[in-house]
Amino acid sequence: MKSRIALLALLTGLAACSSAFGPYGNDVSTGFDSSKDPYWKDPRWDKTLLDAAQSAVNDPADPADTSTPGLHAVVKFTYSDGTAEYPEIIQSTGDPKKDELLLHQLASASLPQAKGIDADKPHEFVLDLDMPTPFEVFEYGVFDAIDSARVYPKDALLAGATGTTVVGFDYLDGKASNVIRVSSSGNKDLDKASLDAVTKATLPPTPSTYAGKTFHMQSAFCFSLNGPGKCPVKRGVILVYGTRIRRVGF
Repeated sequence: MKSRIALLALLTGLAACSSAFGPYGNDVSTGFDSSKDPYWKDPRWDKTLLDAAQSAVNDPADPADTSTPGLHAVVKFTYSDGTAEYPEIIQSTGDPKKDELLLHQLASASLPQAKGIDADKPHEFVLDLDMPTPFEVFEYGVFDAIDSARVYPKDALLAGATGTTVVGFDYLDGKASNVIRVSSSGNKDLDKASLDAVTKATLPPTPSTYAGKTFHMQSAFCFSLNGPGKCPVKRGVILVYGTRIRRVGF
């Protein structure tokens, strides 16, 4: 599973010795220099770390339970030689037993080996993690596939158009049907791009537990220029970032 679509927010430092990043995000220029910067400043390695930690964390609920509790926590730990040492909860899931399980799962996770400068040095990280149920993992797979099909239309970029389009659809056995615009961004190109992303996405096959069952889902496409802007970071929100194109006269 990708990390909440990725998903992923901008990397930000919480303290002089720590790194923090959210579960959603797009590639951004960070100025990382592998010839002089330590491994924890490499956004690609940080994302690999986040993906590995996220994939190890889950709520072992009954797969037949299609409720979506949306458990989420912020954790801190010291990375050392591929392991998460001394993990602790910074922001609780709201359930002490689930917090304890999450910490155990994180401590048991196989994390990527650090490479490059200071690869042998421990470093403290703060991670934003979901604790998804089997049904939520299935949902994330659908949203990830739609995220992979997103585009920012050229005409909308030329116009500097932004906004959010909400698309509703029915999922059945790997196919989307009854795709409709629930609410408009106010721009026809953004609305069309949102509908196209759902209809053109190669959706994941249905887990056997859900075979033959129809699920109604919604995706909100938040189009923003030069960063996340006011886009919310939560399940079902597809972040579409762009840089405004300006026509140059001759």
